[in-house]
Amino acid sequence: MSAASLIEAELLRPRREDGAPFEHALDYICDAPRVVCIVGPNGGGKTAYLRALAGVDPLASGQLRLFGLDVAKVDEAEFTALRRRVAFISEGAPLLSVVSGLTNLTLPAMYHHLGTAERMRQLALDTLAFLNYPGRHDLLPAYLNQHERLLLAIARCLMLSPELLFLDEPFHMTDSACRERESEIYTRLAGERGLGVFLATHNLGFVKRCADEILFVHPAGVWLFDGWRSFASSGLTEVNMFLNVAA
Repeated sequence: MSAASLIEAELLRPRREDGAPFEHALDYICDAPRVVCIVGPNGGGKTAYLRALAGVDPLASGQLRLFGLDVAKVDEAEFTALRRRVAFISEGAPLLSVVSGLTNLTLPAMYHHLGTAERMRQLALDTLAFLNYPGRHDLLPAYLNQHERLLLAIARCLMLSPELLFLDEPFHMTDSACRERESEIYTRLAGERGLGVFLATHNLGFVKRCADEILFVHPAGVWLFDGWRSFASSGLTEVNMFLNVAA
C-alpha cells in the first residue's frame, strides 16, 4: 500500500442491523483528496458502507486501513488521534442542544487541547467565515434552521483539521438554494482544504456535477465509477433502473 493512501479497504463488508454481513465486499483505495458520492436505492446499504469506510462501525469482515493504520488493530492513543483525522456527520447533523453554536465548535477543540479558549474562538469564527455561515452563532441550535445546523456541524469537524470528512445525507431537509451553497462547500473542502469528502446522498444533481467517484451500492452488488459519465453510461441494468426511478 502506498504511504499516501487515505483509505484502503480490502474485501470490506459492513454489518447489517441484525449483525449479519452484507453480501457484497468492497475493494477500494482513496489516495488523494476527492469528492466521492455513495448512491443507490433506499435500504441498499449506503449508510452502512459509509460508516464502515469511516471506521465508525466494526466490519463484518475484511480490512480497513486509514492513513496506513489497520483500524481494527490500533491502540487507544492511535484511535484517539485517528478520530481527529476522520470526521463523520450523521443525518440531521446533531449538535449539543444546551450550548450556543459557537460553543459547539470550540468544545471539541478545547477537549483535544488544541489551544487557548481565545485562540479556539478566533479559529471558530474564521472557520464560519470560510463556510459563509449566514446565521447567528450565539443562539442555541433549536433556534437555527437545518442549513445553519449543518454548517455548524461541518465547522465543528473542521476545527480539528481532519483529512477525511464523511456525511450521511447532508442535503436532507434543506431547500434548493441551501443545497447549492452546500454543494460549493464540499467541492471547496476537497479542492482548497485537501479533504477527502464522502457523501451518502440522494441528491443526484450534486452527484452529476461534483462527484469525482461514485460508489453504487445495490442489493445486487457494489460498483465504483469514475464520475457521472461512466456511471450513467455503464449499461448496468441496476444502474439504469435506479436512474429511471430517481428521474
